[in-house]
Amino acid sequence: MWITIFLAAVTLGVALMGRLKPALFPAKQFFQSNFLSAPFLVLFMIAAVASTITMETQYGTIKSVLSQRYSRTQVLISKWLVMLTYSIYLYVMTSVLALIAKAIFVNSKFSLTDKGDVHEIWQDWLVTLGSNFLTVWLLLSLVFLMATLFKSSAAAISIGIIGYFALSIINGFLVVLIHLYEWVKWNPLNFLNYPAQLNNPSLSQITKLSTTQLFWGNIGYIALFLVFDWLLFRKRNV
Repeated sequence: MWITIFLAAVTLGVALMGRLKPALFPAKQFFQSNFLSAPFLVLFMIAAVASTITMETQYGTIKSVLSQRYSRTQVLISKWLVMLTYSIYLYVMTSVLALIAKAIFVNSKFSLTDKGDVHEIWQDWLVTLGSNFLTVWLLLSLVFLMATLFKSSAAAISIGIIGYFALSIINGFLVVLIHLYEWVKWNPLNFLNYPAQLNNPSLSQITKLSTTQLFWGNIGYIALFLVFDWLLFRKRNV
């Protein structure tokens, strides 16, 4: 509940600042990330995913769950579905609040039908939300895997957060590597460029992948990490 309240406060607060301090808080730009609630949402989801795997092991509750005629596969899939539902809820909630905040605080600053980076603002917004959701789940599937592998929420959270922020830090180095060794373009970090490339198609010259390849690459890595997670979860000691 407190996560919902916090994200709502960020969304409404940043929109309000967009009205009071437009030079520091450009409403049109921040709207694309639901008035800056999106980065916090990702951090909360990384922590939630890591905890849902590790906490039951640390407190021993996983043993009672597995003893109640539930298979390990059923338990793990239920965790995936709960986190998927939770992430959808948070994205929908912050998106609806962003629209409400836009109407209340910064409706005069821009129109949803104004020209955006590629399409109209509302179209760019939906594209950004959808593509970010996909790349976030690429990270979350890796966090699931790391939480099962290390049995430590701290390790899994660290890997997820590092992966989320690493792209902006090492992108320049990644570009050089891809230029020297084209096969590097298939590494998971490159696929996190999917949202940026949708809004700036010329980035394909840097990623060396089409937007279609980035989309299916994300799907493929998500499936791969979850399959490995399932294989490890079936064999782990509880």
